[in-house]
Amino acid sequence: MQLPESELAPESILPAQVWERPVGGARLQPEKRLQVAVLADAVNTFHRLASRERARARRLFAEVEEWFASDDADTPFSFIGICDSLSLDPTYIRRGVREWRTHIDTATTQMRFLRRGGSGTRHQVMFPRLRRVA
Repeated sequence: MQLPESELAPESILPAQVWERPVGGARLQPEKRLQVAVLADAVNTFHRLASRERARARRLFAEVEEWFASDDADTPFSFIGICDSLSLDPTYIRRGVREWRTHIDTATTQMRFLRRGGSGTRHQVMFPRLRRVA
């Protein structure tokens, strides 16, 4: 006696059977996890090398900045390709990177105006505190 196919089916449903597309963390496909790692490395490199003066650091920074600005969507590891694959808005990320660059440029400009004393310490002109009159 053979049981019909419907009686052989399991009664419980696995979580993987419920979700059409897994999202986030370890449930991401390996290719998407690699794309997240590439994007995170680009952001970290941009932040780390933004104010460096050495030639190699400037070259790497320019390479990352060019990668962010590229509109090439042909390869899976281009900036636009990664954003499309991960459902991210590339203009939002570019705006954040641009604002960070502006912040770093102004901070670097402000640091140049600090004067160093003979002992190598930084001095900044401060106004004397006014005493409160009761």
